[in-house]
Amino acid sequence: MSVMKHEELVELLQEGRIGHLQFVMNGENAQDYLDWCRSHGTDPSDDSAEFFIEQTEIDAMERQLIDDEEYGLWL
Repeated sequence: MSVMKHEELVELLQEGRIGHLQFVMNGENAQDYLDWCRSHGTDPSDDSAEFFIEQTEIDAMERQLIDDEEYGLWL
């Protein structure tokens, strides 16, 4: 399966042309998602993929906030 550009995947997801599972599996985080499923005892599905996306977005936002605080950028 080839990796698609993130922007392209976001557009397809927003248009309803692909589901969350296909979004993750065609992106850069496919192996991370499969590892996450295995470690959480769940099967790959649209629901678990949606949850995985939400969790990774929250983690990324928290890391960005910490980086901003470390550099003194208070928005």
